Amino acid sequence: MIDFLSASQLLAVLASLPDPVFLLTRSGRYAAIFGGTDACYYHDGSRLVGKSLRDVLKPAKADWFLSEIARVLAEGGLQIIEYALSGGDILGLDERGPSDPIWFEGRVQKLNFQINDEDAVLWVASNITHRINIESQLSDAMRREREAIDILWRRIASARTESVETHWAINVAQARLTCSKGNSIDLTANEVLLLICLAEAEGTVVSKDLLCARMFPGEETSEHEKINVALSRMRLKLKKKQCDLVVRSVFGRGLVLMQKVRIVYSGRS
Repeated sequence: MIDFLSASQLLAVLASLPDPVFLLTRSGRYAAIFGGTDACYYHDGSRLVGKSLRDVLKPAKADWFLSEIARVLAEGGLQIIEYALSGGDILGLDERGPSDPIWFEGRVQKLNFQINDEDAVLWVASNITHRINIESQLSDAMRREREAIDILWRRIASARTESVETHWAINVAQARLTCSKGNSIDLTANEVLLLICLAEAEGTVVSKDLLCARMFPGEETSEHEKINVALSRMRLKLKKKQCDLVVRSVFGRGLVLMQKVRIVYSGRS
């Protein structure tokens, strides 16, 4: 007990906590609830004391909370858990009501004493719905931006292809890149695979993860370095031959081939 606070003062402090604090036993019993005074973010939880998670939540959600309590009790230490609660998770609510979930960040800690002969945890629940909604909006905006960038790269690639008379072909059997003007470049196996993947994308940005999956199937570890080496060596070869075939790196996105390249699988180019 804190010496300078009386028991009633300490309870008043706990009751004033902005986020709700639950004492939950291993069996899912609400032993006590403190705080959660901001009515804009939280409902009054005092009616839950003495009840079980199964008394107030649908079976699937109650089982999830019980499994998390058991995990925290087994692992110890502070555990941070993000989860959502919607009207459909709570018993007795009208399912015709709003379906949008409320998101929480739970900070859960095992107590070093028992409550009613049960192990228990302290569970602090912070409403993070506003943050989740902003992240979702940002994610949607980034997705739209990526789609717009892909469209832009395709248009650039198409415009560049139409403005340049050079026609490129990669002969897979001979591992050789040729141009209608007579330029010819010998390629390594990885360089051939890289060009094929980019050529088949037809001006669309291809992520390095996708390139790894297509170029090195079945390998569990990332092979980004192999792609970087193949790209660097191929660019050096193109520069020495004064070739204008461009493979552009799009920061955070991947690679895009700026001209159309015909793929030839026979022995003749």
